[in-house]
Amino acid sequence: MRRILPAGQDALLVETGDLHYALGLYHAIGEAVADAASLGVPSKVFAAITELVPAAQTVLVRFNPRRIRAASLAEAIMALPDTPDQAQEHRTVTVPVIYDGEDLEAVAQLLGIGADEVVARHTGTAWTAAFGGFAPGFTYLVDGDPIFDVPRRATPRLSVPSGAVGLAGRFSGVYPRESSGGWQLIGHTAMPMWDAHADPPAAIMPGDRVMFHAERDQTVMTDIARQRRTLSDRDIRANTGNSGSGLGPMTCDHGLRVIRPGLLALFEDQGRRASAMGVAGSGACDMPAYRLANMLVGNPPDALAIELTAGDAAFTAIGNVVVAVTGAPVDLCITGNATSGADPGHTTIRQSLHRQEAIILHDGETLTIGMPHAGLRDYLAIRGGFIAPMTLGSASRDTMSGIGPAPLAAGDTLIAGTPDSLRSVGRPCEWNGHLSTSTMHHAGPEAIGSADHPVWLDVMLGPHDDWFTPAAIGTLFDTTWQVTAQSNRTGLRLNGPQPLEREDTRELPSEGMVPGSLEVPGSGQPVLFLRDQPVTGGYPVIAVLTLDALALAAQLPPGASVRFRKAEESAMAAPESQDVSHADEHDGKESR
Repeated sequence: MRRILPAGQDALLVETGDLHYALGLYHAIGEAVADAASLGVPSKVFAAITELVPAAQTVLVRFNPRRIRAASLAEAIMALPDTPDQAQEHRTVTVPVIYDGEDLEAVAQLLGIGADEVVARHTGTAWTAAFGGFAPGFTYLVDGDPIFDVPRRATPRLSVPSGAVGLAGRFSGVYPRESSGGWQLIGHTAMPMWDAHADPPAAIMPGDRVMFHAERDQTVMTDIARQRRTLSDRDIRANTGNSGSGLGPMTCDHGLRVIRPGLLALFEDQGRRASAMGVAGSGACDMPAYRLANMLVGNPPDALAIELTAGDAAFTAIGNVVVAVTGAPVDLCITGNATSGADPGHTTIRQSLHRQEAIILHDGETLTIGMPHAGLRDYLAIRGGFIAPMTLGSASRDTMSGIGPAPLAAGDTLIAGTPDSLRSVGRPCEWNGHLSTSTMHHAGPEAIGSADHPVWLDVMLGPHDDWFTPAAIGTLFDTTWQVTAQSNRTGLRLNGPQPLEREDTRELPSEGMVPGSLEVPGSGQPVLFLRDQPVTGGYPVIAVLTLDALALAAQLPPGASVRFRKAEESAMAAPESQDVSHADEHDGKESR
């Protein structure tokens, strides 16, 4: 029986109760999206869908809330046929395996058969790639031999090697990179599961049929590993023409040189949509601040910028450039000298800035960004946008998976692109101008989440608030939670005096999640996921932040205090603050 649950302002979670019905719905919605160019009313509805995430028994449907109401989309989804996956045209992927896994004998004993028969059964049936998992290139495989239903290891390994082939429950899969894991390991393959330079990067995609083939010759395996190899790193760098993010100096007429990157400086844009391959969306944590920075320098809203964590950074101009810094309120200072060409009559010049605005940096001048007075993250945009290698349509750094350009380092040369001459710079604004809350302002550290003045974050309950006791729902809203030091771009670990008690203690099958999800693991202490969140999770999500609240959560440093409250109905339906170009402002293009 199909059931649709809310998952924040821009997503619905559709429960089907069965993997094959989930895959059937996934393909049905995908076909409707592909047909969105037709004139039918349903197609107009499905044209608002931005991403689909299939999982064990669900399909997460993400959509543009400005183009469609959640209720209208839910009605259209419910009208689709409720049938299992019937697709006949599937790609077949053959994975060579040397069956030498540490748990092969243990699996054989669990199943009451010999190790040779484990191999024969694992290779004798085609598996189906169901959905992406916890890491880029990891795909859950189902429909193998019915005998395979083995428990996970009681104690997960701290390190599972890349290429390990494993079993867990009725699933099989291949670890795309070294990581921790609790699956039973029966062999290994040299076939890369993820190659950022290939198309597609994932060797196995949902819907593929997968055949495992037993290999005994390591030389053959080595040859197979070369099959998905494309351009070398040197070739990729040469073709992009970019020298940023640790790629070393090269010719640059306009851009910045990193003098001091601060705690963490990353390239970020609006993110990518590749959840079917297990890849998080990533992108700027404080999306309104990021878009504001681009608007101020006259860039398109999706131009590549730099996200700075905790400030304390410095950049020197290469050529004359226009830049802007937005986000957490910080002190900005421009310094130059006689060699900069800005003021050859003086040895040193110094200028302080106190608002979010476009800044002209002359060749050789240095912009120093202090530590935030309140908040955590700032965004540095340059007119023309930065140029960096892209993976799956984005140059954002995904800190969880390692996709995207590496963190910036001192000495990196960052190249600016060609600006759009039709776009003018934006009007200056105060430091709290891009947020709908007055929490961010020049007032000192207590302005963002002190014990006496916690930050209020609006949430929408669901999709699994019904898994918790009524008392736990009360605790969620009545407690002042503290952001722990174990927090980063993936998420904020919260701590409170009373854990959230579950009423439904079943194990939740893996299902899709969105940024802003408030997941509750076994400890009962919630985890608030940010932009580098896992694509799927196995613990119930009690609530999801509104888009405004997600931007504010990105500014919460460790030690901040947080309170949750139910979002107003108007806020649920109209996430207006995601558009930093207010109605009374121009679109960044000059009139002619």
